Amino acid sequence: MKIIGAYIVSVLFFLVPGMILYGLTFGFKVSEQSIKKQVERQESVTFDNNGISYKLPLFDTIQFIGWRTIETIIYTDYASGDNSQFIFYLTEPPGQSMKENPWFLNRLFPFAFRNSREITIKDDCKNFHEIPGMLDKYLVKTNPVDLTEDYKRGTLISSETKIKGNRIKTEELWKPDHTYEREKVVYDSYNRSFQQIKQARNTG
Repeated sequence: MKIIGAYIVSVLFFLVPGMILYGLTFGFKVSEQSIKKQVERQESVTFDNNGISYKLPLFDTIQFIGWRTIETIIYTDYASGDNSQFIFYLTEPPGQSMKENPWFLNRLFPFAFRNSREITIKDDCKNFHEIPGMLDKYLVKTNPVDLTEDYKRGTLISSETKIKGNRIKTEELWKPDHTYEREKVVYDSYNRSFQQIKQARNTG
């Protein structure tokens, strides 16, 4: 048994690094089935005249945010974080429904945040870039957010364009802007500033 165990350890010792090296050299192939599962698990938002439907496939749950229940919306984009996001503060918890035949663990342990009045939607959510347009359409007095603009980039220092065969490549060097607006009030029913909203939530 000791000899067999030694053989197994030796094989794994060479096999695992070899697989990693091969993947880094030639690229890892992702199967269509894996891609399909990733798409199925992706969160998404849709909109209508009544509000926002926020689909959470991992929990077999859809949360519904009525337009009339939205008190404040903050957009954040921190330099240290991977995701920009919209944070919705509501006057009442969102409506919540579970799809038919949910996974048995979701039946036993329903989505835990059903009573939360704070909903965060990150930029890896499907239709995330449609949110500003929908807020402007259905809410009054919203502040515009341009999701295509990278405010962290700052000032362009230099730009060099190289032509190699039929390929044109432009390399740009940017000076980061550390003073950009990391938190933006997109909507507030009381027309408060970010600091006023933060203070009210800390004392509330």
